Amino acid sequence: MKLLEDNKGLLTPPSESDKMYNPTLPTPSLTKAGNGDESNGAAGKSFPRSKSYQNETSETLELNNGDIIYLDFLEEGHSSFVLEGINKLRKQGQFCDIILVVEDHEIQAHRAVLAACSPFLFDFFSGLEETTEPLPTYKLKHVHYNGFQYLLDYMYTGRLHVPLENVPAVYATSLNLKMETATKICAGFLANHLTTANCLGIRRFTKDVAFKQAVDEYIRSNLKDIMLSKSFFGLTDLQVEVVGLDESITNEVMEQRFFSLVLDWAKENLNDLKPKLDRLVEKVNVLYLQSDNTLKDCAEVEDTVLSSEDDLVQDYKKARRRDKFKIKATSPSTNGNGQLFHKFNINPEEAVSVAEREWSIVAICKTSENAYLAIAVLDGRLMAITAHVRPVPPTNGDQSKEGSIVPDSPPAQSSNRHRLSPVLKKTSITPLQPMSSARCALGAVELDGKLVVCGGYDRGECLRSAETFTIRDNQWTKMADMNRARGRFGAAVLNGVIYVCGGSDGWKELSCVEKYDPATQKWKPVCSMLKERSNHSVVTLNDKLYCIGGCEGQRSITTCECYDPVTNTWSRIASLKTARSQACVCAAEGLLYVIGGTDLWNTLSSVECYDPQTNTWTPRASLNSARRGAGAGLVNGMMIVVGGSDGTQSLVSSEFYDFITNTWSVGPSLISPRANLSVVSVDSRLFAVGGFSGKKFLSSLEWLDQDDLEWFGHVPKLFDAPTQSKTQETIMNGGAVVDAQKEKRETSDVLPVEEKQQVYHINGSSETVPVNEQLGSS
Repeated sequence: MKLLEDNKGLLTPPSESDKMYNPTLPTPSLTKAGNGDESNGAAGKSFPRSKSYQNETSETLELNNGDIIYLDFLEEGHSSFVLEGINKLRKQGQFCDIILVVEDHEIQAHRAVLAACSPFLFDFFSGLEETTEPLPTYKLKHVHYNGFQYLLDYMYTGRLHVPLENVPAVYATSLNLKMETATKICAGFLANHLTTANCLGIRRFTKDVAFKQAVDEYIRSNLKDIMLSKSFFGLTDLQVEVVGLDESITNEVMEQRFFSLVLDWAKENLNDLKPKLDRLVEKVNVLYLQSDNTLKDCAEVEDTVLSSEDDLVQDYKKARRRDKFKIKATSPSTNGNGQLFHKFNINPEEAVSVAEREWSIVAICKTSENAYLAIAVLDGRLMAITAHVRPVPPTNGDQSKEGSIVPDSPPAQSSNRHRLSPVLKKTSITPLQPMSSARCALGAVELDGKLVVCGGYDRGECLRSAETFTIRDNQWTKMADMNRARGRFGAAVLNGVIYVCGGSDGWKELSCVEKYDPATQKWKPVCSMLKERSNHSVVTLNDKLYCIGGCEGQRSITTCECYDPVTNTWSRIASLKTARSQACVCAAEGLLYVIGGTDLWNTLSSVECYDPQTNTWTPRASLNSARRGAGAGLVNGMMIVVGGSDGTQSLVSSEFYDFITNTWSVGPSLISPRANLSVVSVDSRLFAVGGFSGKKFLSSLEWLDQDDLEWFGHVPKLFDAPTQSKTQETIMNGGAVVDAQKEKRETSDVLPVEEKQQVYHINGSSETVPVNEQLGSS
């Protein structure tokens, strides 16, 4: 083959490439580089005779002054010209280096073009091992040809020309291939062309947040028409029958919460055998709403909780037991023609965990009495959820408002057919509203039947804000800000006025005190404490404020002070026997109890008791577990210490103190671990508020049912308020306590220590169980 040399004037015959492309040959230009004059694209520029020519030895063309000359030429449309040429090569199968199998189609392509257009394919090709195959073949799983073919043309031409019916498939494929421009163009087009027939199909693939919100809003606004479409009847249907819900679903918020419970149950019930929800949609799921507002499959609920005479539940349990013994074998898929090819998964949903895949409610409607329907995304899969709530039947002698049973409820075959759990639910399915911001080391008190929180810190920032919570409305309302931002302080109510004392503003410890008067709704400074301190405790007793311990700089202190509102003065009282900060304090029976805390070296379990009559501190029985930053209050005539930290982790545990026997026993566990929390009594309910979980600052709260001794995070049913405990209680959190006034105890109520008994509610009935038998019971 001859080499063409232009200096000899030789020419070659036209080649195949000349025939294919036939480009016009433009005139090149010379550009002088350096500090001298430059010419860009000026053809025919003359130069001095002293210039040199670049020959085969790569000598540089230079001017007589030493400047370097470059050829500078930019061909208009060159990129399009090359891309068009590569596309022609692809269609003719020339120079292709890969075969992609999409459904039943084999597509030859150039991996360089694919990798340049798709970050997903770039990453995939970069990770491939070297192969000796001249044209390796790879199969794209979960990809439809009618979506991929348009994107392939787009990669080679830069143009998307797609019929409307195929745009959703192109959008989904471009999303998986991470082709952002194509994804945005398709999303914008689809958002302007949503219909009741195509919106559900589009929602299956939607990932972009803004686009998803637009599609969801369209579905909610047109749900009734969508439910008549063919695409709606093609949705997989998850059917649930719920028993144990003894309240009416009266608004959209409750509907949303109800279906959120169903989603939580479904997420918890995915397993390794059928992780794609197939097991849950095979039949109707009968679920029981437990006292903690979680749903549980009735097959897993003991007969002592659900009546053995409930035919529907018992038949369901038998069917579920039979299913456990059925093992369904599956065989792997094989290639029909035996051809070997590589597989790789283009669907990102396959590579993420259950928690990372989408779980959300799109739209909800009530279809009939006690029956609801939702369109939801479960485990990244668009589905319909049909739910029926079995109403709680009237008790003997009770009648419904209309004097007849609900039409949708199954006919009763016996008087006990609908009998549910004998445990009366104490809460709604509505969760308690969190505070407006997370708060740790805050102050919390009860004032005029409302919970008031103020100050504290979140992520290191001390707060001035205050807010009040109304249980009946489940709503927080902003109050006037404090004059000073403070955390790690004490708060208490005295004579209907809130006092906040000392603490830290994030820079230094404080001695200042201010009070909030609900009549004026303003904070006003009062006499400062005798000493700056933080992490101390404040409690009300006998119309005075008591400030106990705390820390000063890098050391815990023993000093204590007392405030008299009549004289607006602070005075010293007897010091603690052990220096402590982050202790909790409770007032009961005319005495003050300071519990746990830290000496800045060790977390303490010791307890001291102060008698204002003798101005002395005396030791009491130590806690079972050392803790600091806990809260304390009174429950059923016993003192309870809640949460805190043991120095290594935030705690969920609690302990009861018996004043008569001077002993501590284990109490109910919190829902969330909490340290530096506040504990306060409102409407005869003990609330644990805010704190630090060990991982994050908390804005949530929970309350203790004093009858069953169980913590709840949902709105209490006010029509079923707990009975008053034996003690008019006052609660303290690291800072806030209301006076506790002792009630008379009958000596007949006191049991010897070795025969101490506690009342436990088992399956709704009260049983007195000796302590030494509780550990052995199941």
